[in-house]
Amino acid sequence: MTNGPEPPRGERALIRRIALELAGRPAAGPVPFGDDAAGLDIASPAWIWTTDLLAAGTDFVPGRHAWRQVGRKAMAVNLSDCAAMGCAPRVALCGLVLSDDMTQDDALEIIRGVRACGDEFGCALVGGDTNSWPNPAVIAVTVAAQCEAGLRPVLRSGARPGDVVYVSGALGGSILGRHMTFVPRVELGLELNRRFAPHAMIDVSDGLSVDLRHILEASGCGAELDRGLLQRAVHEDAARLSAQDGLSALHHALHDGEDFELLAVLDAATPAEELTQLGLLPLGRIASGPTRLLLSGGGEATEEIEPRGWEHFRG
Repeated sequence: MTNGPEPPRGERALIRRIALELAGRPAAGPVPFGDDAAGLDIASPAWIWTTDLLAAGTDFVPGRHAWRQVGRKAMAVNLSDCAAMGCAPRVALCGLVLSDDMTQDDALEIIRGVRACGDEFGCALVGGDTNSWPNPAVIAVTVAAQCEAGLRPVLRSGARPGDVVYVSGALGGSILGRHMTFVPRVELGLELNRRFAPHAMIDVSDGLSVDLRHILEASGCGAELDRGLLQRAVHEDAARLSAQDGLSALHHALHDGEDFELLAVLDAATPAEELTQLGLLPLGRIASGPTRLLLSGGGEATEEIEPRGWEHFRG
């Protein structure tokens, strides 16, 4: 008994199979899937581009994480960047570099994960490229996102002394599983941009201490976080991880990466109750003076927090 004929081998056969996966989907512009490039009509409000790479062994583990789940994450990390800019994702390209031990079915599962996540947030997968090599797999997704009429992308560089720092959810311990299943805060990013015009925003991909530092460096200011407020933003996974490795749950909330929550810096006059209704948690304030991150309150001495989150090329 057999399961039917083997699918044709080779890149062209794989591209044909991907094309069948995407068949019947409307083109995002004047060029359908399968040509040398995708087409976009960019005559309307401003567009932004973002791209992220996922590498096997660093961002996911083959065999532990299903390929469709990996594809979903590859799209979701880009959608999180769009959320941080307060823009709506529209179209995406996906590049696959497959390891030689992967099958076409594995590649299709990645594509299905990318496509399904994009569809959930109105971002159509319109093309990409495939390749292979005798090394771990790499997946690259590129997303084009659009500002709504009358709005601008939210940058990192607009934080001002006196502004309040908010986070969209609890932090820390994502490596226990949330780093593969998080929901990008696309709708929240759009809502914040529409209603409150944040002075600065970023997603927590490398860790709170690192990503808030990016805002401070771009804005030329400092920040002081409140221990008591930060304790309220510690995820239960941070406590679970703390029990395993002996580091404090607060340490994990400050320095763990891949939470993919939004850090939003808003004018102090913004109604706090309206932000609370959106699920935002205050953490502290932007301060004048040198670019540094302080932690105070809770009956303990004020301390300067050095960025200790994830960073590539640390050798």
